[in-house]
Amino acid sequence: MNVAGFDLKYSPEDIAWLTKRFEGMLQRGFISMGENVAEFERQYAEFCGTKYAIGMMTGTCSVEMILKSIDVRGATVLLPSHTFVATATAAVTAGARLIFVDCQPDNFQMDPDDLERSIQPDSKVVILVHMAGIISPHLERIKQICKKHNLLLMEDAAHAHGATIDGKKAGSLGIAGSFSFFSTKVMTTGEGGMVTTSDDEVYKWCRALRDHGRFTNDPNYTEIIGRNARPSEIHALFGLRQMQSINEMLAERRQIAKWYDDKIGEGRIPFVKKIRIPSNIESAYYKYILYLDEKIDRQELRKCLKEGFGVSLSGELYARSVHQQPVFKTNPQFVASPADKKFPGTDYVVSRHFCLPLYLGLTEEKVSYVVESLEKAVKACAG
Repeated sequence: MNVAGFDLKYSPEDIAWLTKRFEGMLQRGFISMGENVAEFERQYAEFCGTKYAIGMMTGTCSVEMILKSIDVRGATVLLPSHTFVATATAAVTAGARLIFVDCQPDNFQMDPDDLERSIQPDSKVVILVHMAGIISPHLERIKQICKKHNLLLMEDAAHAHGATIDGKKAGSLGIAGSFSFFSTKVMTTGEGGMVTTSDDEVYKWCRALRDHGRFTNDPNYTEIIGRNARPSEIHALFGLRQMQSINEMLAERRQIAKWYDDKIGEGRIPFVKKIRIPSNIESAYYKYILYLDEKIDRQELRKCLKEGFGVSLSGELYARSVHQQPVFKTNPQFVASPADKKFPGTDYVVSRHFCLPLYLGLTEEKVSYVVESLEKAVKACAG
């Protein structure tokens, strides 16, 4: 049996729906930001439980536009050292310097203790990244820290479409949330992003910033420096199709994760450990995460699974921490964290975690085969 690490297929029903609407769009002769984008924004705001949603060209643009809307120029922004580099580069592009915060291996999320001791006098924003589709179980404490130090809380929810904590959706938990619709994400339009917010000022500024700095409908009236970060009608159609089935998509991802949970159990596979997700949190399961003991080499395990069993692992989140990216070694002026700061939690996570296949259409039979293959491969790698 062969099991891919990632698989994105469109059903005949998806293809028929999209083809019909692409045809209508082409007949109207307007493929830039129009009625499909507006409807996708309306539906996505309703889905997240926010007043507004603002479509963007990419998820990176979404992070950047939020930070520009609250003006982080000359300030410091606190973000996890365990995230994709785009979270950090978007903050730099918005004019901020970076303070990296360690993570907690138990839940894959930002360490609130390290967050509080990392705050500096010029700190303005905390970016809470919902890694792997999991919202931090310490959300309320992080909110209290933000309130105590007069910091704004925003979400990088690129992995977390439909994730919840205490029934509240990702994207509605801070002043604004940023989503990505890149091809591998829980919900995808190929490329694209979305800002969600209930703040009138953030909404107003993000709309202007994505459209060359224009606050009005007058195309010849520019008030601020913005840029073209507008989404297309084409991407919006993909989004509208996925909005029709997003709840079913999330239910399927959670069912696949439950199969893994049940079949792996506690201690079935030596040298492998699961992440614990509290019952008040519903993960979007962008990835299914496990940890390897240091006795097992991750690349050797990958090779063994692929060559010996036909099982490909999904990509890691991520195999290099942001604070170790070369761009920040060669440009230390972007970083406000102490040069000698240690990140033991992040170092453990990036070196020891791995991700099992999890995507729509994965059957219970294949999940069972992945788990059986993993058990055999781990034993083989352990000698």
